[in-house]
Amino acid sequence: REEGDMLLVARGGRGGRGNAAFKTQRYTAPKIAERGEPGAARWLSVELKLVADVGFLGMPNAGKSTLLASASAARPKIANYPFTTIVPNLGVCDIGDEGAGLVMCDIPGIIEGASDGVGLGYAFLRHVQRCKVLLHVVDGTSADPIQDFITINKELQSYDEFLAQK
Repeated sequence: REEGDMLLVARGGRGGRGNAAFKTQRYTAPKIAERGEPGAARWLSVELKLVADVGFLGMPNAGKSTLLASASAARPKIANYPFTTIVPNLGVCDIGDEGAGLVMCDIPGIIEGASDGVGLGYAFLRHVQRCKVLLHVVDGTSADPIQDFITINKELQSYDEFLAQK
């Protein structure tokens, strides 16, 4: 498939006759109509991947949402407990006078084992794929900040080799 191609997912049914078909000189506004035939019914699973210029990566409670709130007009939920961010948050940072914006994405915290599906690992890591640049946010007050950075990189590499190169 090419970008811009059209795809028929479910064909609609034949429409019925509306009240205009029953209009006569005597009944100028009839309150009668015929139902049409039903169309095809189908359940679809559609996935939208976020497209952002910069994606903030880090362990839970590393300050990703705080950074997004400081750099943009976005107002993500910020609290002092892990996994405050359940869904990715987007923010736009204005750069320059011409109105160009930098789209930033606060990706929920990634924990060890996320590439194997631990927690909401797959759901979080899928959004990372569509970010042009990945920015690691490391909590300096963590017990071992360097190990946190290494853990995130290992999870990225285990999930997708291309992500490890970003």
